[in-house]
Amino acid sequence: MPSRIVPLWLAALFLAVGALPLSAQRPPALAPVVDSLRPYVEGATGIAFRARPHYGWRTEAEIRRYLDRSFERRNRPGHFEAVALAYHLFGLLPDTADFRRGLSNLYVAQLRGLYDPDTDTLYCRTGLTAGELREVLTHELVHALQDQYLDLAALLEPEMENDRRFAARAVIEGQATFATLRLLAGGRNPVSYTGIWNFITAALRLGEGQSAAFKRAPALLREGLVAPYLFGAQFMSYWQGTAFADSMPYGDLMPSSSEQILHPERYVAGDRPLELRFRDSAGAVAIEDGLGEFEIHVLAAQLSAAPLGGSPPALGWGGDRYRVYRGPGGPALVWYVVWDDAPAADEFRAGTGARLAARRRAGWRGSLERVEVDGRAATRYVWARDAWEGWDALPEVEVAPNSAPRRR
Repeated sequence: MPSRIVPLWLAALFLAVGALPLSAQRPPALAPVVDSLRPYVEGATGIAFRARPHYGWRTEAEIRRYLDRSFERRNRPGHFEAVALAYHLFGLLPDTADFRRGLSNLYVAQLRGLYDPDTDTLYCRTGLTAGELREVLTHELVHALQDQYLDLAALLEPEMENDRRFAARAVIEGQATFATLRLLAGGRNPVSYTGIWNFITAALRLGEGQSAAFKRAPALLREGLVAPYLFGAQFMSYWQGTAFADSMPYGDLMPSSSEQILHPERYVAGDRPLELRFRDSAGAVAIEDGLGEFEIHVLAAQLSAAPLGGSPPALGWGGDRYRVYRGPGGPALVWYVVWDDAPAADEFRAGTGARLAARRRAGWRGSLERVEVDGRAATRYVWARDAWEGWDALPEVEVAPNSAPRRR
């Protein structure tokens, strides 16, 4: 069964505003602040609270316990090890990285507030400044409001494919981030001001004002943390200027790929991802999933030792699928990407693909080939030990029936 990276939807972005700190021992009452923000949140989202949300405080230790329980409850045994193995083979994580612990440490360090859909309660971390409290409450109130109309836990259920889950998180977090930023900007839309937005995104990505855990974390984890907020806010800003502005991107309108989030014009055009599937089930499969365009951008940035830009260029991605096999000669990674056209495939092969093919490790072999999948331009990348038994008959993929991109 597919497996994927599962950062939670709970962390609220921290934007330092220099206000006086609140006492961690005697946190103030939340009711007056919550009540003052509720009308704004309703106005920013266009929907009204059906009931007054529940709220409370949590210490750092309580937040860590909550995250640990959530990781264990929402993911099957062996999930994190399988995901880590895949990212190790791609080169997105160092072999020494403890994926599960890295996620936990990063989220505990960064998290300032959370909304728990199981108890319909939003929590703020003790020790916030007055300004941070207002930001965090605004963000988490949006989640509380969303959950009164939607089932947030179901929208982000653990068995979702990696890229589709990214798109769902970007919409959920993007709506909350967009509302929070507009509050901080006095009702203006800072996302639409290129200079301001570039400054915000650069500061967050470079770790300015961020925790030591954030700065130490591998690029994949850092980008996986901030990207749904940043690109999601951009998507929601774009949404306001489209014919969909009087609706919300949920249900049938929910984006289905990171490509649609990164390039909203592809969403409006109805460019949906192709669903790929392996033709056979031979071998012991440790994990099967797809990267999606966003993680391909992270991979490209890491291979070229360049920062990920604020507005990554469109890749012409059509869909992708990988498998990691276990076995006597394993592990082995087989990854297919289908492109919109031959020029997109050629551009990938000349850049990121060439850097992948240039990887070297004693006892291992890498192979990047131009192939076709049901008549579409594609690339196949394999990274495995020389002794892997699959080299003689590489697995193949096909486009699943009824998965052709739709146009609105």
